[in-house]
Amino acid sequence: MRHAIGIDIGATNTRIALGNDEGELIEVVTFKTWDYQDPNLYLEKIAYAIRELRAKYKVEVAGVGVGSPGPLDMARGEVVAAPNMPFKKLEVVRVLKELVNLPVAFANDAVTAAVGEKFWGEGAGLDNLVYVTISTGIGGGVYVDGSLLLGKDGNAHEIGHVVVDSQERLTCGCGKKGHWEAYCSGSGIPKFARFIAEHEKVEGSRLMTGGKLEARDVFEAYRVGDPLARRVISEVKRFNAYGFAAIVNYYDPELVTVGGSVALNNPDILLEGLRDSVKNYTVNRPPEIKLTRLGANAGLLGALALGLGLERKVPLR
Repeated sequence: MRHAIGIDIGATNTRIALGNDEGELIEVVTFKTWDYQDPNLYLEKIAYAIRELRAKYKVEVAGVGVGSPGPLDMARGEVVAAPNMPFKKLEVVRVLKELVNLPVAFANDAVTAAVGEKFWGEGAGLDNLVYVTISTGIGGGVYVDGSLLLGKDGNAHEIGHVVVDSQERLTCGCGKKGHWEAYCSGSGIPKFARFIAEHEKVEGSRLMTGGKLEARDVFEAYRVGDPLARRVISEVKRFNAYGFAAIVNYYDPELVTVGGSVALNNPDILLEGLRDSVKNYTVNRPPEIKLTRLGANAGLLGALALGLGLERKVPLR
């Protein structure tokens, strides 16, 4: 049995796991990403966790797989301008190799989750697959004809930055306007709610009467019939249909799986009727769109697959 380390860098949490080639996560270590805002201290924290796992289980480790929010420079092994992270630049591959003396494979976090789907999830046996994460941001990973799409810098799948609002009402975390992520992500939904509350008359809402607004507050209010939340989520669902339709038209997948905390916590709202809505905007035949059965571990399992060297397009180095 072979073992590897998988690392899932998230805008909220960072998770480091020791796993094996049967897709088993033996132990997962989690810490808050924003607790380590200096990039060197952050990578040292990851390296410490890796050393602790290796010492505890005393197994040979083939390599380290890392998934991180982009944009990336895959050739240099760096995060170059992540909009939702405490640091803009992170020299992942060079520094981690020096700290733990292991080869490192590095890709976008949603791409890594697509790798997880391909090797451990619903994508096994499929050649055309898209994974979509709706979390703090929105991202994707894509297989076409059995090949993982990467692009010149490793960013061929930045689906969260497709334009869904021609009015350009909101600015995305990346600094550009009208992007899907700006309206429908965990960070975008509260901003969209505030925008609608400020620019439209929606009577009878209690959504904006509390303190800090989060996406889960909007969904909770939606479930009890709050009119502002209903207005916001109806727009979110429409923009999601635009975004998923673009995916179907661009990549013609056999299957689209969906993960990320926002989707995983609210599938009854976000996925119900989605495929029928997508049909209104696609020239290609819509595939099945379903929640990932890997849950919150899709990215971590994909990183494990990278650490084991299973995906040739993202080699250990």
